[in-house]
Amino acid sequence: MKKTLIALAVVAAAGSTGAHAANVYSADGTELNVGGRAEFRGDFIGKSENGRITEVDGTMKNSSRFRLNVGGTTQISDTLSGFGFYEGEQGVTSSADNSADKDFKQRYMYAGLQGDFGAVSFGRQDTAAVQISQMSDVTTFTGAQKEFINAGNEQINNTIAYSGNFDALSLKASYIAGDDKNTDGYGISAIYTLPMGLGFGLGYSGGDNGYIGNVKQGSSDALIAGINYTLDSLYLAGTYTTGDSDNKSNEEFDGVELAAVYGFGNGFALKGAYQKTDNKNSGVTTEKSDFFELTGDYAFNKNINAYLAYLVNNLKESSVGAKDAEDTLRFGLKYSF
Repeated sequence: MKKTLIALAVVAAAGSTGAHAANVYSADGTELNVGGRAEFRGDFIGKSENGRITEVDGTMKNSSRFRLNVGGTTQISDTLSGFGFYEGEQGVTSSADNSADKDFKQRYMYAGLQGDFGAVSFGRQDTAAVQISQMSDVTTFTGAQKEFINAGNEQINNTIAYSGNFDALSLKASYIAGDDKNTDGYGISAIYTLPMGLGFGLGYSGGDNGYIGNVKQGSSDALIAGINYTLDSLYLAGTYTTGDSDNKSNEEFDGVELAAVYGFGNGFALKGAYQKTDNKNSGVTTEKSDFFELTGDYAFNKNINAYLAYLVNNLKESSVGAKDAEDTLRFGLKYSF
């Protein structure tokens, strides 16, 4: 694959919302696009629940999902345009539950303005630091680097975001105007990519944790750094995150994620990753995750692909919070439109 194709594959794996969108309307400077995916995901041996992988009770845990997104742009003047985007996701229950209305999730809903200055948007969207976590979030089970604090996570309500691209520099900033008292947050991040394909990313996020009852909680912050490298059909990346989830109660965290993708040029790609994340509370460390992953992905064409991923869980059953830790095997078939 060429560098552009690898870049598109990386973005799609990281949860891109418009890689396959179809243009359904275009007139008088206004466009409307519709996209999404129908994805079967079957987990064997172990199932992922609440950040842990535990033993599958039966033969297979169904983790399938369906996403639908609608996005549009409208030209206001020669230098200014408006845009809007929505995406929702429908999950499934197990066969025994026989329910058709389980786990609906509103992922994105935002509107904004774009011009020579960049883009400013308002609504439920990603915070600034997510572009750094996406550098290594390119395989089946990666993505924990954005989950430590709300101010650095994806799909956050009440977010005001700025995005600007200046040649080799991608700059993002975000502010969360919290619904509840003392829940505001902020973030800033940048990625600079050299002509040789080597990119460096750095981001900082922080915010207040609100109240529990009448007790005001502390504040949280996160520093995230990333590096990636693209060479023809090879993509390599690593990210590191550290910070405080609550400085008042002395809760800290650390996370590292390494990933590699190699495309063979015939539709087949091999992906590998390592992730280790820890929480620390008053000096007591809890392993949140520790695993190796190997995934084989075959694209029949640009719209449909199948993959098989195996996760080797390094957590020991004796670890704090890691009882019944299991490996897992996931088979997926995804149709994107």
